[in-house]
Amino acid sequence: MSCQLHHVAVNTRNFEETVRFFKELFAMEVTQEKGQAPNRKLWFREGIQVNENLGERSDGDRYDHIGIQVDNWEQLRRRAEEMGCTPVPGKPHWFVTPDKIVIELMR
Repeated sequence: MSCQLHHVAVNTRNFEETVRFFKELFAMEVTQEKGQAPNRKLWFREGIQVNENLGERSDGDRYDHIGIQVDNWEQLRRRAEEMGCTPVPGKPHWFVTPDKIVIELMR
């Protein structure tokens, strides 16, 4: 089984500024945009996903989830559950590790 990092998603209260930062500093290329303010999402070809999130998180964390590309996400998700991970309701290819890291398995 092979895997590689697919993307990392971050939450931001200042969507335009965060997108501008990644475009200007790293010359990242936008591949997809979805939604309307205040719930926009944007993906850069280079593996960063930006989520507009105006709410307060109790832990203050800006991180949302890690996307990992795998050969067989169904098999890997079963193994993750055997290791104590919990599935995310309504998202069959997502799970949360015992240490509360949210992972999205990508094909």
